[in-house]
Amino acid sequence: MSVAIILYIITVHWIADFIFQAEVWAVNKSTSNMDLFSHVFTYTLMFGLFGGFIFSNPCDYSAFGYCVDLSKLFPFLGITFIAHFITDYITSRIVKRKFENNEYGSPIPNFGAFTIIGFDQVLHYTQLFLTYHFLTN
Repeated sequence: MSVAIILYIITVHWIADFIFQAEVWAVNKSTSNMDLFSHVFTYTLMFGLFGGFIFSNPCDYSAFGYCVDLSKLFPFLGITFIAHFITDYITSRIVKRKFENNEYGSPIPNFGAFTIIGFDQVLHYTQLFLTYHFLTN
């Protein structure tokens, strides 16, 4: 996996998970599966729109000279949707309880809300990188 692919996945993830997550979804996804679905659907859509570049190959019949390999993009999107939904389903509920109990951080070892949010991000990146790796090797 090239550095360019890694940076591209990180950037698309950041855009999809933060910039394109409505505040109402972020606040309510821990109690509303519809808000969670809306977030995860939009997140996956962003990877569908921008993530295709990571599965592109040179081809002669495209105006751009590259074609997206849909046999890799579609499984990537499906796995990403399911994994992101499950991850956020669990982590958002834990974070909600932590915030309700004013557990933002704690002495070392720190298992507060922001630590859980950070772990949520580790899980997302792990899924994205492993899925890309297995689909391209």
